[in-house]
Amino acid sequence: MTIIVRHKVDRFRNLLSVDLSPSPGFNLIFGKNGSGKTSLLESIHVLSVGRSFRTHKIAPLVNTEESELLVFSNIAGFEHGGIGLTKSRQGRTELRAFGENQKNWQHVAELLPLQVINTDSLALLEGPAKGRRRFLDWAMFHVEHSFLSSWRAYRRAVTQRNALLRQIKEAGDRPYGREFLSQIEIWEKEAASHGEAIHFGRNEFLETLRPVLIETLENLMPGFQLDFDYKRGWDDEIGLLEAMSVSRARDIRYGMTMSGPHRGDFTLTMPGRGKVSEVFSRGQLKLMVCSLKLAVGRLLYRSHSTDELRQSDNCIYLVDDLAAELDRENQSKVLSLLAATGAQCFLTAIDPADLPDFRQICSSEPGKFHVEHGKIHPA
Repeated sequence: MTIIVRHKVDRFRNLLSVDLSPSPGFNLIFGKNGSGKTSLLESIHVLSVGRSFRTHKIAPLVNTEESELLVFSNIAGFEHGGIGLTKSRQGRTELRAFGENQKNWQHVAELLPLQVINTDSLALLEGPAKGRRRFLDWAMFHVEHSFLSSWRAYRRAVTQRNALLRQIKEAGDRPYGREFLSQIEIWEKEAASHGEAIHFGRNEFLETLRPVLIETLENLMPGFQLDFDYKRGWDDEIGLLEAMSVSRARDIRYGMTMSGPHRGDFTLTMPGRGKVSEVFSRGQLKLMVCSLKLAVGRLLYRSHSTDELRQSDNCIYLVDDLAAELDRENQSKVLSLLAATGAQCFLTAIDPADLPDFRQICSSEPGKFHVEHGKIHPA
């Protein structure tokens, strides 16, 4: 089970010299607007995946009077050291896990899986396909060992193909343009091989997710019927290699590959009514997002039970302003499902009274922390 036993933050937005020991279950972070509640959740997210869920820029994360930020976490089950990150305003990054420098976030992301539930999470259903692909690929990364290598190989092949597409466009009718065509066929075969594997993996995962999602949703919105509509990113009637060949002339005009899993998407629909994003209220959409993230959390690591680092059935949930869009009854339903997972949860509120009493929901004593002017203290 992934549990943060100690979390230190310094010079991260307005947070200064924060050092807290959270509960292994629920943790309530409360305080006035702008006090630093969301920033604490954001610091955990940045440590896990290297980016914020609020901005793609680094500079806003660093305290305005400082040149770099620091985030450090101790993880249960690892006696020595922890995961530490420094980021400078200029973009210099140093990531260490248990005393060893990390070249990328792969190992840390495996150790510290997170799901975020906030008002922006509604974009998972209402927003562009990019967010849904990222959500799906996050799940694939944690559930299927082979996904990351397939994805990297696919992206490399597509990048090479795109470069050749632009060179062919610039060459026009000149003779050496035909040399690029012979090269592009090589990269198309490479991209198609890995792209098909990614598609099959995604499709299999969604089929596994479907019953878990429906079961989870029944606890939050009883009686609702639900269907998946998965689009793989190219014509359903042909293979990816053929699709790339057929669309090559169009791709040359645009200078990019228009067919493949990088164009894939999935939508959730209600039979006879259409997309949930078009028929649900905002409160219902938030319950649907909660169902999706809880369902994925339940599947996490299930296929890796023999892997010492992947024995957990849980990720950590960062829940920012649960009360937004949800009435008291639905808040209690979501909190009860979170408690049933046994996962560590960090939840924010302006006032503890904004949320139901955790002690009536979770089995272990919840943590309670007050945030004021960038300082966090047990309450």
